[in-house]
Amino acid sequence: MHDSIDERPLPTQPPPLPVVLAEQARRQGQRPLAEFDDRTLSCAALLDESRRIAAGLQRRGVVRGDPVALVLGNRPEILTCLFAVAHLGAVAVPVNVALKGDSLAHVFRVMQPRIAIVEQAFVERVGEALGASAADMQIFVVGGAPGGHGQGFDALLAGDDELVPATVGPGDPWTVLFTSGTTGVAKGVVLPHQQVASAAWDAAHDLGMDADSVFYTFNPLFHLNGLIFGPLAALLAGSRTVVRYAFAREQTLDDLRATGATHWAPVPYLLRGLLAAPPRADDADNALRVVMTFGLTAAEIDAFQTRFGCRLATGYGCTEAGMMCRIQTARPTSSGRVSDRCQMRIVDEHCRDVDPGEVGEILVRARLPYDRMLGYYGMPEATAAAFAGEWFRTGDLARLDEDGYLHFADRAKDSLKRRGENISTFEVERALMSFPGVSAAAVVGYRPGAGAEQEVRAFIEIEPSIVAQEFDFVALIEHCGKHLAYFMVPRFVELARGLPRTALGKIQKQALKDAPLNASTFDAKAAGVDVQR
Repeated sequence: MHDSIDERPLPTQPPPLPVVLAEQARRQGQRPLAEFDDRTLSCAALLDESRRIAAGLQRRGVVRGDPVALVLGNRPEILTCLFAVAHLGAVAVPVNVALKGDSLAHVFRVMQPRIAIVEQAFVERVGEALGASAADMQIFVVGGAPGGHGQGFDALLAGDDELVPATVGPGDPWTVLFTSGTTGVAKGVVLPHQQVASAAWDAAHDLGMDADSVFYTFNPLFHLNGLIFGPLAALLAGSRTVVRYAFAREQTLDDLRATGATHWAPVPYLLRGLLAAPPRADDADNALRVVMTFGLTAAEIDAFQTRFGCRLATGYGCTEAGMMCRIQTARPTSSGRVSDRCQMRIVDEHCRDVDPGEVGEILVRARLPYDRMLGYYGMPEATAAAFAGEWFRTGDLARLDEDGYLHFADRAKDSLKRRGENISTFEVERALMSFPGVSAAAVVGYRPGAGAEQEVRAFIEIEPSIVAQEFDFVALIEHCGKHLAYFMVPRFVELARGLPRTALGKIQKQALKDAPLNASTFDAKAAGVDVQR
């Protein structure tokens, strides 16, 4: 199957984005590109400032291939510094600003940067994580006085040295983005210029962006999601992005309306929160055309599209392999069809192709050079383990339907087996979240004793308006019994004040898997709740 000739036309590979930026600056001049909370950058300003920062870095010895750490929130400097590093052929390392202690130190140990550009609010934690080694690093502080660490960011802009730019090729590394580390040690994904440019190109075209589009985001720009679905797609489309430093919460709809946002890519629990809020007469009074998300039910999709007057789109991708399914609105309950940038296989545990419609692990390979990661930085064993020959092992389970649409099932490491039956935690979570009042859910396996069979355990968040002591667990279990096979229905359920999440809002299940039961845990078996088979 996977050796058959692929007769699909090859996709467009745009040039590296520093080249695109120079062309857009020439064509668009001072037209706004990226509107941050307190400053707006045009293409011309982004090009000029990034070149000045690059000259400052070059003056301090940064050369092709050198890593430069960026510990910055969603502010203009993260974008100008990313392009500054690119002008030198160096490697940008945007760091998750929530990291502390050894998790933060791990990134610096792996990358060994000599220069770090750090937002003032995070200087102290960087100093604590680095310890004595901080003295060996040049630290430039953004947004405040440097104090005892490093020097002010303005020092990079102060010189008048002429930049000697590097020639950047499509296969040259641009950035290293670290995985969340929820299933093991965090790995630095090395992304070449081509992969980033191709992902931005696909986003702009699949979402129908044009010169009048406004891509709104508060997703962190130290993740590929925030970068692509915002500034970089807008750069390629010749449009505008609005980048918020933080989630606006109750003001989200007002801010979307005020900024003229036409495109948005939030995580699903935010959309469920909007649906749970009392309807307003002006809910559909906005410019939104397309909202990209994943994991919503058909009922939720219909309700959101009707209430807010937009289309919901889905796609499927990961940092290592880019967008593996094209973004589409035709079947938003699916993940879309396989992208023309890759070939895909669905395989069993022995790496054999499964029959159409069966669930298996997703394997992909790029059809063109540099449309996937170059590897994990400094981790050759981890890189080798991530591939089966030319095929990247995503660790995700899914099936392809008769029309070629991909349907996500679960993370392979999250899937469960109970009474000999495989269970998709993703499906169980969707059933839980379709119960009135449940706003988020995480399902894991739990063994109540040594040698005991694995049971399904659910952690749920409920809407603030619901009194926890009055929550009806029996009704929840009965609801699940109507929508799931009996062996998939959770035995244990407990309310969580706040589920642990990544910076993108994804729930970190690893933190829940070893949590002991407590006095408030609902046990459906002990309560005598009978689920129909």
